[in-house]
Formats: sequence, C-alpha cells, structure tokens
Amino acid sequence: MTENLIYRNLTRAEISKFTQIDRSETIQRIYYVRNGDLVLEEEHHNVPDWGFAEKRNRIAELQEMYDKGATFFGAFDGHDLAGMAVLDHHFVHSGYKRLNLYGLWVSFNYRDGGIGHTLFQLAVKESWNRGAEALYISVTPSENTVRFYMNLGCRAAEPVDQYLFEKEPEDIHLELVLIRRMK
Repeated sequence: MTENLIYRNLTRAEISKFTQIDRSETIQRIYYVRNGDLVLEEEHHNVPDWGFAEKRNRIAELQEMYDKGATFFGAFDGHDLAGMAVLDHHFVHSGYKRLNLYGLWVSFNYRDGGIGHTLFQLAVKESWNRGAEALYISVTPSENTVRFYMNLGCRAAEPVDQYLFEKEPEDIHLELVLIRRMK
C-alpha cells in the first residue's frame, strides 16, 4: 500500500485534506516524566478520530500557520492524504536555534509502513536547510509515539521550551540535535 506514495510539499488548499487523516489508536502504556526520568506506566486509552468540527478548527489553525511561513509535507496515495508533517516557521523561544516540528500525523490505515519516518526526514532536511541546530518535538506521551521519535535519534529536550511546555504540559518534550561539521 505504501510503495506508490508521493511525498511533497502541500499547497495551502491541500491543507483541507487533513480531514482524511484518521488519528485513532489504542494506547496501552504512557510515558511520564518523574524526577527528570522517563517512566513508562500501564494505562489503557482508546483514542477516537477527531470529529468534523475539531478537524475544521485544526485546518483553520494550520492554514494560518501556512500563511505565516510554516512548511507542510504530505504523503499522498493518489489523491488521498495518508500523512502530514508541519514544520513551524520560527525558532522556539528557548535554547539554541531549534525549529518546532508542530505536528506529524499518519492516518490509521497507513501506519507502520515508513510514512512517518519519511515525513520526519523531510522535516529534518528542511530544518537543516533553514539553519537550525535542532528539531524540537512536543509529543503525545504514548509508548508508540515516544519510541518512534527516540528510535529516530531524538532525546529529552535540553532545555524544555517553557512556552511549548505550558501549551502541552503532559507531552514529552524531545529534540533531535542536528550536527554541523566545521569547514
């Protein structure tokens, strides 16, 4: 199913295809930060897809980000949007030059096929091209999500961006340090 996907930048109009993303999942374990350490705890959640109104609100927010200069990547299966990644237009408020990976979503039926990995690599390349020293990611604390990013080389963010932490204090705040070679 994923071998014929096309990866490319999205146009503003294509952001409305976000309605095709099914974010539903079953979560068995959740990460918490306890005394500075990541602790995995058993916790069962059935996360439903967003409702139509919630998707419409998110589309309006994403279009506003697009207008301010955020970069959008999409994975397309024909005309259908299988996944999307959004790289914020400005550096985060704290630390060195870190760009925020605002979101990365892969629709339920397309998961475990490498789409998330490819979208993440596109965001990393764009971060590098924009002069970032790190990619900052505030992620849902589910075991699968945190392990996905850690398997890609992410680690606990140092420092945690206070602005993003206050927006989503239950998230796990990670970063991927982009190494620059001296010339």
